[in-house]
Amino acid sequence: MKIAAAGGGTGGHLYPALAVLESIVKIKDIDVVYFCVARGLENKIIPLEHPEYKRVVVDIMGLKRPIINPVNIKRLLKIAKIKSMISSETKECDFGFLTGGYVSFPVGKALLSQHKPIFIQEQNIVPGLTNKVLSKNARKIFVGFEETVRYFPRSVRKNVIVTGNPIRIKENDEWNEAKDFVLVMGGSKGSEFLNSIMEQIYSIDHETTFVHITGDSNWTKRLSKFKNVLAYDYIYSMASVWRRARLVIARAGALTVSEMLYFGVPGVLIPWEGSAGRHQVKNAMYLEKTGRAVVLRQKDCNRDNLLAALKKAQRLQRQEEKKDNPATQIAKIILEEIL
Repeated sequence: MKIAAAGGGTGGHLYPALAVLESIVKIKDIDVVYFCVARGLENKIIPLEHPEYKRVVVDIMGLKRPIINPVNIKRLLKIAKIKSMISSETKECDFGFLTGGYVSFPVGKALLSQHKPIFIQEQNIVPGLTNKVLSKNARKIFVGFEETVRYFPRSVRKNVIVTGNPIRIKENDEWNEAKDFVLVMGGSKGSEFLNSIMEQIYSIDHETTFVHITGDSNWTKRLSKFKNVLAYDYIYSMASVWRRARLVIARAGALTVSEMLYFGVPGVLIPWEGSAGRHQVKNAMYLEKTGRAVVLRQKDCNRDNLLAALKKAQRLQRQEEKKDNPATQIAKIILEEIL
């Protein structure tokens, strides 16, 4: 059997997809055909970690908001041109697993036109446009939060299953002896704003140990001058890092929020206001409402306000790590439907 998979551009779409695919392959010997965005993170990670996957590179870009933006005409024409290439690849596949992002749309449509079942997974509180459209014909829709169900059309809610977001657990032994620290991260691509504001914090806080994922080699060099800061461009295996962090300062993308909840780490969230559908703001507000985070909006985020938010976050209780990974549950449900 073969599965067509898509979901990428950022880690928020990619890593949940990989978590489920890895769980499926552990249970059943299935070949994976992964559709990658040419400029997406998946085009770098998959050859590195899963050379056995067949990788199909799709050179498209997402639609601009609002949808009526003239730029979208060219982008839609490009999608139309590559439609036949995608269809020829999905022809070999038996079903699809899609985690959103614009590449999931043409892959999902190709599978549906060939009368093959698709399964989708939504990581954010508010579903993205691709998943909303594909949900109308999806066999099952897996979501991370109970609150997400109401954002799907009533006609498809019977197919929605609240599982929590799948987490990819990869250990990294170099963190086994790590001391208590505050984790700082701006998502899979880093955050210029977060790097800049944290530099101001580091200039006055010389006691706290920070592990800072910058997303940029120049920022890594720049922040490494502070003796209490361990700066990295990127960390590939995050489970060990999360287990040893006592707090996190981060954006509020789906992957970050999911890992905070899974590993039980509280923190300060500074949502990116420009995210599609303002989903980061809604993700962050959900965590604040449930007592897992302090939210600081970017327009209010200066050095003093961030220090105050960090002090407030230190009073939040760390939770126990969850024992069951939703990736396994999702994999089992998909296989029960297919086999």
